Amino acid sequence: MKQEYLIVIFAIIVMLFYFIVATPAMNDDGFQYEGFTESVAQGHLDFRSFYGFQGLSFFAVPVFWLTHSHNSIIITSVIFSLLSLLLAYFVGKGFYGSSRAGIYSLILFLLMPYPYTTLMRGFQEAALLFFVLLILWGSLNKKLWTPIAWGIGGIVKPFALTLLPLFLGDYLSRKKIVWPVVAVMLGLLYLGANYHQTGHFVNDAAINSYQGNFDPGSNPPLLKSFTFGFKEIFRVGANLLVASRKIMISPFLIIIGVWSLLKNKDFKWRYKFIFSIILNVLLVSVLTFSFSKYLIPAVVLLALSAIPFLEKHKWAMWIVFADSLTVFIPIWQFFGHVFWSNLYIYLLPFWLAVALFIFYEYVFQKHYFNTNS
Repeated sequence: MKQEYLIVIFAIIVMLFYFIVATPAMNDDGFQYEGFTESVAQGHLDFRSFYGFQGLSFFAVPVFWLTHSHNSIIITSVIFSLLSLLLAYFVGKGFYGSSRAGIYSLILFLLMPYPYTTLMRGFQEAALLFFVLLILWGSLNKKLWTPIAWGIGGIVKPFALTLLPLFLGDYLSRKKIVWPVVAVMLGLLYLGANYHQTGHFVNDAAINSYQGNFDPGSNPPLLKSFTFGFKEIFRVGANLLVASRKIMISPFLIIIGVWSLLKNKDFKWRYKFIFSIILNVLLVSVLTFSFSKYLIPAVVLLALSAIPFLEKHKWAMWIVFADSLTVFIPIWQFFGHVFWSNLYIYLLPFWLAVALFIFYEYVFQKHYFNTNS
């Protein structure tokens, strides 16, 4: 076993402890996802009573069967979040061909608190992040099942669909086109079942639910989820850089990622990343309710793009750490204080990220090169 694997396993153990000491509190959309899960577990496919994209709920059904827990949607997200640590390492390692890049990718995952914080209230972003990483890993390794992961990810949250440019070019032959076709059919089957029960392709979460109690008998048309105007484009920029909007990751890292992606012309995935980011930005820019969490695919791609710069300039990583506190603290104030007993415990992933960086760069690397020189 490579020494880096021990680091990844250690990170998974620490994060498992982090989730165990938390106190879940289902809220808002979480009730809808859990309700749909338990309905399916009892043999009823009920899109009419529960709003939102229900991709995660299907995965939570076996968890509910095993645990009979009314937090099964949260438990499932915890599992996805722990698996994402492993995926983050292999994705970073795979794109840049080094274990060091894999460790940096793992560290950056730990510095993205929103998904693993809000899963404690039943939100799906941890599952979305898992499928984003899975699609990246599948695309990188040219796995035949990548379109299926893409299709399922789109049912969890449609923003995963913006990663299509990463792998589409590999499936244009007659022999391989069947895989994206099957993925699209999965999505159409989901939308068709939803339409059959509700009269809508999506039982819309945002419109009615933010205007009072959700009324399953009066769903707004899907078109009301979209709006068009120039200010929405600027709102996307705010969702990447303005901490008060509960952004996903350090704004400084986003800036480095954009700069690196534009400058690093030798990166063979450059245009695929750019096209996927543009698709994600365009989709979010036309939504009536535009949240930072909808930009997770773009954020992951920009974070990955920043890794070579961070490897070359270790001082930049320290700025990322400092800047990350502007991400952690607003999310603690809005969400985290409900689930963890104090700020210092809540910041455990942050402390872990700093510790991994110090150990890997100033202890492990030095010892490794000394013993192999």
